[in-house]
Amino acid sequence: MPANPKYLTQNRTQRFAKVTAALLGSLLVSASTMLAIAAWSKNPRVVFLTYSYFFFMQWCALMLVAFLFKNGWKCWLWYGSITAAAIGVYLSGIR
Repeated sequence: MPANPKYLTQNRTQRFAKVTAALLGSLLVSASTMLAIAAWSKNPRVVFLTYSYFFFMQWCALMLVAFLFKNGWKCWLWYGSITAAAIGVYLSGIR
């Protein structure tokens, strides 16, 4: 059953923003949060071993969340701020 067209985004720039936020933004958020967790953990090797499982689940969940936003640029703003905060935590936790 096809999707109802009234619920689909008609504006091309919004559609582009949502798709790129879903693919790239969620990837950046997932990678930066895992690096931040690894930088602050006592045993970073364990974090990197479980990285592949949790990374994939988090990436898929964030891809779905990106399409729940009405405005794709707000999604980019949220994902960018979360990524910047996680990178800041990562850089402050490097030994």
